[in-house]
Amino acid sequence: MLTFPEKNILKKYSLIFFVLVFFTHSLWGQKKDTRYPDLNLELIEDALQGNEDLDVSDLVFVFETLQNFARHPLNLNTATVSDLKDLFLLNQFQIQEFFIYKKKAGDLISIYELQAIPAFDLETIHLIAPFVKVSGEGNYQKSIPSLFRESDKILLLKWKTPLQKEKGYFTQQGKDAPAYEGSPDRLLLRFRGRFENRFSYGLTAEKDSGESFFKKSNPQGFDFYSAHIFFKDYSQRLKNLAIGDFSVSMGQGLIAYSGFARGKSSEVLKIDRNQRVLRQFSSLNEILFFRGIGATVGLTKKLEITAFGSYRKVDGNVFEADSTDVDFEELQVLTSSLQTSGFHTTESQIEDERAITLIESGAKIKYQQSTWHIAFNTIYHQLDKPLSKTNKPYNRFAFRGDQLLNASTDYGFLIQNFKFFGETAVSDNGSIASVNGLYIGLDRRGSMSILYRHLPADFHALNARPFAETTQGSNENGLFIGLQLLLSRHWDWRFYFDTWQHPWLLSKADAPSKGVEYFTRLTYKRKRRMEVYFEFKNEIKEQNAPDNETPIDFLTNHQRTKFRIHISNKINKSLTLRTRAEWAFFDNEVEDLKKGYLLYQDVVFKSIRFPLSLTTRFAMFDASYDTRIYAYENDLLYSFSIPAYSGKGTRFYLNLRYRPRQKWSIETRYERTFLQRGNEYVNGVLEKNNGFGSGNSFIEGNIRSAVKVQVQYRF
Repeated sequence: MLTFPEKNILKKYSLIFFVLVFFTHSLWGQKKDTRYPDLNLELIEDALQGNEDLDVSDLVFVFETLQNFARHPLNLNTATVSDLKDLFLLNQFQIQEFFIYKKKAGDLISIYELQAIPAFDLETIHLIAPFVKVSGEGNYQKSIPSLFRESDKILLLKWKTPLQKEKGYFTQQGKDAPAYEGSPDRLLLRFRGRFENRFSYGLTAEKDSGESFFKKSNPQGFDFYSAHIFFKDYSQRLKNLAIGDFSVSMGQGLIAYSGFARGKSSEVLKIDRNQRVLRQFSSLNEILFFRGIGATVGLTKKLEITAFGSYRKVDGNVFEADSTDVDFEELQVLTSSLQTSGFHTTESQIEDERAITLIESGAKIKYQQSTWHIAFNTIYHQLDKPLSKTNKPYNRFAFRGDQLLNASTDYGFLIQNFKFFGETAVSDNGSIASVNGLYIGLDRRGSMSILYRHLPADFHALNARPFAETTQGSNENGLFIGLQLLLSRHWDWRFYFDTWQHPWLLSKADAPSKGVEYFTRLTYKRKRRMEVYFEFKNEIKEQNAPDNETPIDFLTNHQRTKFRIHISNKINKSLTLRTRAEWAFFDNEVEDLKKGYLLYQDVVFKSIRFPLSLTTRFAMFDASYDTRIYAYENDLLYSFSIPAYSGKGTRFYLNLRYRPRQKWSIETRYERTFLQRGNEYVNGVLEKNNGFGSGNSFIEGNIRSAVKVQVQYRF
């Protein structure tokens, strides 16, 4: 049953949607603009299925890039190394094998000529097929006015509102105002122009739920603004030019990496960091970007240099120095941490907003041969208020100061079926970190990956994102081994093993600790219509024992085991069904074994005759916090959702997308989570909290739901 607020809001929501549908359908009719092919969204879904630990903040850029390639396929005969990296679908081994083959055989005649390259199987070829082409067309240069005039332009508006308000929106007893400054509505405005994969410009404005809008702390309107202009391969010399907001990625992520970075996943052969140094910033992450100017210049065909500079205000927790801060006794103001949430809803969050001035600069020089490369990287950070993390044992080796300099060298070379890659870096305290990996092409049916990381506890880097178990880029040594075998035409097997140790303490481990993880997936595919896979994952890591009352916690093995069965069946051109069952188990050697499960059914319908599509899911789950299960959900265009299913209840969502013409699309989403038990009261006093969230984000009751509306115009 819908609650009273849900009914009222859904009535208005439905009216808005159908008025928009009627208006656009009547104005333009049903004639479809077929200049561009549809983007196969299943590619994004497949990349996320089983990879719920991914940072989804940068998926918008990945999606936009693939969408652009779908409309303007990449010509393989003129593609550069950076072009193939931009596909996000190939690893370094495959890219170098491609250019070695092309150097020997000349231009390709057909995309299926890629089968002659050992690193390219049919699955990989089918994967990239919608985004590439083979032709004799050469590169050409256009004037800047022509690039603006001929670019594809997109204007997008999105609105989201919850149907149940969190505690922070209400004035509590003894308070003069609610904890949250603004309304529950989330608003997004995005304008973007692109010419093929060579030129991009855009503006993004966002207001998160709880943030004010054109008043109080945000008189300028939206809380977050981002703009950029980006040129790629503008001339033989000017490889990249970034103005405004941009991303920087170097080597294997030891000193700087703000791009799409895979972790441990079913893609066991895609473990390297493999992106261009500079690229445009278009995601909604309010932290992982640079603001200023950067350029890549080709000195020769094989030698290029990149330089960049950035100045921006970032969020930070500021406090006054006291006698414990012996390193900064002459300073009055310090920063305990750089905030990364991007939310500015409460008084403390607003105080932290833009409190720190961060100046950054860096450079990279790279020499590239057909089978090997070497590069030298450096980056410098300066804060106007020194960073001094809280005085906790696990922070003993953390960076303290207002200046940090990093340098590194990254490298890679190919010898027959062996592709070696790596990066070695140093921070200005002399600590050295290194990540090194190897791809091995066993034969046409099998490949192997190996990666070793050495990340000392005292290694400092503000923007590190190497392949690792933890996210801070330090205090870890580990070995990863992955294997992928094509057992037959229909069967595929993937496996990885990862072991690691932390030489120093962690926030959840009061002693040096270690861990191990196993993963395997067996997949059956038939005629690109049906896919069934069986997946098993087991992780054991040492962490503090629960409910320990001693001053220093002792460690116990925390073991998480998951088993999944997934079935995807394409019934016809319009209808796809997806079914999943997943079980989770957790044991910490102290408490009783915890169990959890998730069952869901997806229906994906894309009408051939009418410009309407829908995706829906009904899920049942019963899992504690320790056995929570993550699962990718279809969402609106440019939105990605990987929620944690926790508690006992059901979840439902419905997405509708209407496209009266290719230029217009109108999308809506309704989502609803129901927990079997709500809050329990005794004589009017809350006895047990069975609602959602905690603190200011607490929602009373057993229902949490929300609606979204999004309109996009392409011109």
